Amino acid sequence: MVVPRCWKDADAVAAMRDFLSQAPPRRAAIRGLMTELLSPEPFACRCAADLARRVSAREPGILRHHADVLAGLAAELLPEQWQARGHVAMAAALNARTHVQRMRLAPLVRSLVEDERIAVRAMGLEAFAMLAQAEPELRDEAMLLLECSRRAHEPALRSRARRMLPLLLATEVEARSRSAIRQPELGGGASLQRVGHQARRIARPAARPQISG
Repeated sequence: MVVPRCWKDADAVAAMRDFLSQAPPRRAAIRGLMTELLSPEPFACRCAADLARRVSAREPGILRHHADVLAGLAAELLPEQWQARGHVAMAAALNARTHVQRMRLAPLVRSLVEDERIAVRAMGLEAFAMLAQAEPELRDEAMLLLECSRRAHEPALRSRARRMLPLLLATEVEARSRSAIRQPELGGGASLQRVGHQARRIARPAARPQISG
């Protein structure tokens, strides 16, 4: 991974495309990315963290063999490296593949949701929702966080909440559906329909208010 002197969105997109264009299993590319992530140079680390987040969002689990390293790095980064910390936490959430990894990451991600910086809170909110998709015991807490953020004043929080809440509700629908198939006598159909209706309602953009002449 060659880090340019400046790192704009166009640089990040180009780096992601270059990374993903390489044939799997992309060992050399991943090795280079992890080397930059662990660099003592803050700028190189931030660029690599952004790239790790982007490639992991495109292919969740692409860095799964380094999930523990990602979680450890997110916990160790200094407060002034908040951008890198948020990106790495999101990458760690996207690559965590075991219950132990996800639950170990949850407290760190929860602390990001409580950060004073709106950008960090938004990244933490998305990462926590990712963990909750795979961990039922985190789902109620994640739902509450997303519902509160959906009504927040900050556009960044509202945007993340509106994007993640339907995904989390869809996960809940799927889980309840599997449970209903196993235990049809419990009659969970009505509850399942309510959750599905809520997911569709949230996913729909709100109607623009009419302005009278």
